Amino acid sequence: MRQIGTIPRRDHAERFQDFLIARGVKCSLDDDEQGSAVWVHDDDHVPAAKADLAAFLADPDHEQYRAARAQADAVIREAVAKRKAARQNTVQMSRKWSQGDSQQGAVTLGIMILCIFTFYVINVMGDERNLQSRLFISTDDTWREIQEGEWWRLFTPAIMHGGLFHIFFNLLSWWQLAYPIEQRKGSLKLCLMTLVIAAFSNALQFWGAGPRFLGLSGVVFGVFGYLWVKGKLDPDDGLGVSARTTQSILVWFVVCLLMPGLIANYAHAGGLIFGVTIGALSAAWRSLRRR
Repeated sequence: MRQIGTIPRRDHAERFQDFLIARGVKCSLDDDEQGSAVWVHDDDHVPAAKADLAAFLADPDHEQYRAARAQADAVIREAVAKRKAARQNTVQMSRKWSQGDSQQGAVTLGIMILCIFTFYVINVMGDERNLQSRLFISTDDTWREIQEGEWWRLFTPAIMHGGLFHIFFNLLSWWQLAYPIEQRKGSLKLCLMTLVIAAFSNALQFWGAGPRFLGLSGVVFGVFGYLWVKGKLDPDDGLGVSARTTQSILVWFVVCLLMPGLIANYAHAGGLIFGVTIGALSAAWRSLRRR
């Protein structure tokens, strides 16, 4: 944020502020002994705003400045509406599960069903056909099986779970975080995001701690990272996570780090890093397209 100059009269300063707002330039006024200092929030807009200020000071009563109030009000109303829509899509973990929705996300729900089915076959039915060994990323601590064509092993550790608490917590978190993404971005994008995050986090866990790991938590941390960064860098896209949700998930991430050997922390870290990266790239791309 930079100061571009001072306007002696307060009413003229407000008129110029309306003019800048109508042009999409975020700005504010700060009164001092010499008048009202004009501050422009985005440095990229400073050169043009300085030129506009010089033109305004030469003729502050020009019709284009007098007509700016109505235009500025329209811009402000539109911004308020966008923020309201964004808040409606912000994940609140304490409320989202109970709200429900008549339009269930196909990918979000499909992954939940797949995890529950796999859990039932392996943990309840006793895995008579040894399904688990075909879903682990490796059975011999090498990449041999994947290199020989069993490519699904990159993804399938994410759909296995070791106990009721494990699967319940992961699927609850998955629903609350993934469903808003599917609503906003569509099923295909959520599917691709899930597969890429799963492959990256699973591969990192295999590299760091071996093949005996399972659970959707790496992907959960990935979609959280995506939402977290999108909410910070690109709130107009209508996605984000609440401060309470962010705090809860990051605290859980740290708690897991204190239990090495019991938790797939490489997968957690890999998912979080990849999700944050996707969110930052998405925000940067939308910013470039708006210019």
